[in-house]
Amino acid sequence: MEVLFNKKGTPLMFLGTATYGSTVKDVSVNEEIFERFTFKETEYACWGSANRYPEEALDVIGKTGVLSTGLNYKCRCCYGQGVMPVTLKGLDAQNREQYTPVNNPEVLNYLRGYTFRQYHTTAFRDLIKLGNCFPVFVFNADGSRIIRTETVNARHCRISIDKTKLLVFGEFDRRFPDDTAKVFDMLNEADPFTHLQILKEQGRLKGKCVAFPRIRNYFSGNDYYALPDWDTAWKSGWIDIAHKIPTFLKKAYSNAMNLMWHIQIPDTYWDKKFPEENYESTTDREKAINAYLDSFEEQLTSEENPAKTLTTGFTLNESGKAEEKWVIERLENEIKAEDRLSTSAAANSEILFSLMVNPSVLGAGMPGGPYAGNAGSGSDIREGLLVSLILNYIEKQQVLDPIELMLEFNGIRDVELVYRNIVLTTLDKGKSTEEKLS
Repeated sequence: MEVLFNKKGTPLMFLGTATYGSTVKDVSVNEEIFERFTFKETEYACWGSANRYPEEALDVIGKTGVLSTGLNYKCRCCYGQGVMPVTLKGLDAQNREQYTPVNNPEVLNYLRGYTFRQYHTTAFRDLIKLGNCFPVFVFNADGSRIIRTETVNARHCRISIDKTKLLVFGEFDRRFPDDTAKVFDMLNEADPFTHLQILKEQGRLKGKCVAFPRIRNYFSGNDYYALPDWDTAWKSGWIDIAHKIPTFLKKAYSNAMNLMWHIQIPDTYWDKKFPEENYESTTDREKAINAYLDSFEEQLTSEENPAKTLTTGFTLNESGKAEEKWVIERLENEIKAEDRLSTSAAANSEILFSLMVNPSVLGAGMPGGPYAGNAGSGSDIREGLLVSLILNYIEKQQVLDPIELMLEFNGIRDVELVYRNIVLTTLDKGKSTEEKLS
């Protein structure tokens, strides 16, 4: 067993062939208990139980279709149609902001290029899926300019207890970090720009990479790793319910006997219809009976014979009792899926509500059945999209903060980055869409 100790000889974490454990400490009064580990004499905060929250969260997302779709929608909604640089010229008579485009080739090429697009998409992915995003600045050889801003995959990142270091290691879920791990200095959370200027004057940025303060879900009060919005649906059990409904229905349909007709045939009927003496062997007689039954079943169930009248006959014996009379009964299907589908619809809605996504926007509705009343009209979709653009304002600005700081550090000042969005409109506007800045 591999054990990691601190300077005082206290075991912090241990890893066996089939076990993983750690020592839990109280950080302070009225603060949540959390786990920590040491790497090269620096203490880092674990992310979730056994340092595995990102892996567990991504596993849940991969198994939950509506959650994965909702997260994807929110990321795309945040990204919009890209970013453009402007300067604020002033306000018009209706107090609407008036912008002047910035025609700086360097800025335009960067915002339209692969490097920014890669940062932009991965930043939204990590912030919305895991609640945390970890941007890193890459500097030139003399430390005078930031070459690019990139995002380190959040699942591989851990923050030091004093929030001055960012540890990056690709196998936190399986083992302790080793010499392959990377450590970046992290900028001061309160004033990252001033901290950058100090590091520049000290000559500590030359050819280096420095981590921007982690971007996190602002609504979470956790000190180190924020919880994503959808975590509430996970903890409350709605995601588990969404998993169980399809499992139940699959088993029900696989194991149930979905019979429609019960046909009762007297034994004497076969003796008269297929006398044994008419056949050379029992096998020949059985084949004839099977062929007869197949043709009869086809009359009851084939697509060509819906609602067809079936006529049968029988005889009466000497005592007046019916002989050779077939009894045909229609069976009721005992699989009642309506209640389960209703529960599934509720679970899907609760998951989307946790993301602040209107289910109508994603077409989570049908004109009848358990989804009735949530058909997703054009107005619902249009309003849901507009609300999403408004509610996602915080995330969009958070992701742009490192880029605006980079531009300012590189000497490009008084530039504001705004998003271009395609907005659905009504027919009285004379067009189906229009472009808006936000």
